[in-house]
Formats: sequence, C-alpha cells, structure tokens
Amino acid sequence: MKRLYTFTLTFLLTATFAAAQVTTERCFHLDKIQFLQQRQDFWRSQKLFSTAARGTAVSGGYYNLTEATYAFGLGITSTPFSYNHFGLTTVNGWKFANGLALGVGVGYLNYDYGQDNAGWMLPVYGDVRYFIGQQKNKFFVMADGGLLVNFKDFKDNGRFFLNPGLGIIIPLTKSTQLSFSAGLYTQYDYNFPKKESGYRDSFINMKLGLLFNK
Repeated sequence: MKRLYTFTLTFLLTATFAAAQVTTERCFHLDKIQFLQQRQDFWRSQKLFSTAARGTAVSGGYYNLTEATYAFGLGITSTPFSYNHFGLTTVNGWKFANGLALGVGVGYLNYDYGQDNAGWMLPVYGDVRYFIGQQKNKFFVMADGGLLVNFKDFKDNGRFFLNPGLGIIIPLTKSTQLSFSAGLYTQYDYNFPKKESGYRDSFINMKLGLLFNK
C-alpha cells in the first residue's frame, strides 16, 4: 500500500512539474512574439517612409492645391517672356483612391525681361498627378497643360504651355500636406505649329505649396 501511495504521489508531482514547465514555455513564447511585434511597430513608426500612412492616404475626395512658383529660363532668354517668372497658382479637383488626381487650375505669373518687367500671364490649365505608394511621405508625378492668357495683347502675347514634373508631399495635419515639385516648363507661341512664325521658351520651374483634402 505504501508503494502505491509513493507511486501516486511521485506521478502527481511529475505531472504538475511538467504542466508548469509547458505553461512557462508557452508564456515565454507569447511574450517573445509580443515583444517582436512591438519592436517592429516602433521602428516602422520611426521610418520616414513608413507604410503606416497616417493622415496622407490618397483617398477619394475633393482637394485644393495652392502653390507659389518660380521658374528660370533656359537657352536664349533675351526675348520677352523668356527670362524668368514667378507667381501663384491654385488647383481644385478630385482625388481618387488609387492615387490618381485630376483638377483644373488658374493663377498669376509675373515675367521679367532682364531688369525690366515684361508683363504678366494668367494660366488656365488642367492638372493631372499620380501619388505613388501608401507611405506617409508620397512621391508623385504630375503634368500641367493649358493656356497663358494676356488680355492686353491676347493675339501676340498669348501662349500654350506644358509642365511635366516630379514632387513629394509631406504631412502637416490630418488633411493638409506640404507639397514640393520641380519640372520642365515649356511655353509655345500660339503660332508654334507654323514653325516659320512660332517659337517656344523653356524653363526649370519649382513649386512649393499646401495640399488640402477632405
């Protein structure tokens, strides 16, 4: 009888120890997994281009982009409206969930010709841009194109223009981002298709502004 009690007691102690060891190993394993997940989340939140896009997701909705712009002429800059220009533009449009954004813009550009003011232009144009990825700071490609209107001399001073470029947006608040872009700005005389009477001017332009979206 004594042997039976001894055997039973030994069995119970062994089973309890084994169960405790399994529970301890399981808890250690779970703690290790939680620690690794927390460490991964921490470093992800610290990365500049984190995939946790907070406040800058290109979700569908209305947007407004208002920018200050500056451009300096390339090549021959001795003709009017070719030296440089600076001004303000604003675009209103719709941003789709897949990153595509379409808008219509207007603005004011002041042109310098050497030390003298050569006049002004009012750009009226379409704006297309595509935001890349789901990270917080998004790169984008863009293209503007339209008319440059001058009411003082619409026929002689008017232009077409095309402005492809690259840029980045950086979040400031949940619905506001800082936008910077640079590109090649080319303007064409209205008679440019008739090469004997038309001409074009090219610029490197830079834009800095705020992107508001709902």
